[in-house]
Amino acid sequence: MCLSNVYKNEKTKENLRASDVASIDLDGGIVTLTDLFGRKTSVEGTLKRADLTGGVVILQVNS
Repeated sequence: MCLSNVYKNEKTKENLRASDVASIDLDGGIVTLTDLFGRKTSVEGTLKRADLTGGVVILQVNS
């Protein structure tokens, strides 16, 4: 099972937005992250980078 940590704009501790993310859904400018336990977090932004082997996803978020 590959789970990822999702960060806002760059991979730093303070930019962590979600951990143990199992799925990512993109709908226009909304990114919905669902973690291992089914909790959902929605963020306005776009996918910037996904390193699934390393378990890191970066979202481009303007705010």
